[in-house]
Amino acid sequence: MEREDPRILTSDLIRDRFQASPFSWDVPGTWRTAENDQFSKFAWTTGASKRTRITISDLPSAAGLAPQFVRWGGQIGIKVEDPAEVMKLVEPLELKGASGQWIELAGASETILGMIVPYKEKLWVVKLRGENSEVAAVKAAFRGFCESWRAI
Repeated sequence: MEREDPRILTSDLIRDRFQASPFSWDVPGTWRTAENDQFSKFAWTTGASKRTRITISDLPSAAGLAPQFVRWGGQIGIKVEDPAEVMKLVEPLELKGASGQWIELAGASETILGMIVPYKEKLWVVKLRGENSEVAAVKAAFRGFCESWRAI
């Protein structure tokens, strides 16, 4: 009887298909693990109120960077007419084995800090959302978390 799929699965293929993330990182000790939402693979809360939320999710690379940043702006009341304008706010981050795109978006009452890492066929999305004053207090820790990312 012939096998259905004659491919030989390599460890890289298995890791890419079934691993939760192709990255490792250093989580600040003040963060607390939180329940994932329908999109996130990992989630934490931080800050004095424990309502500032950090999530990691992945999207197909075809989703594009600019549409994600425009969507984030809309979530906190920033209307973006031209996606090219929001891309002017993006700062490249060199990581170990990958490159990230960092952005800071501040609305009237909430801020989103984020990094998107294009890697293979996916965009790895790292996002922090919270009240402006609380985000200011945890920004350095979140930035350090993002800079700690390493491809494994």
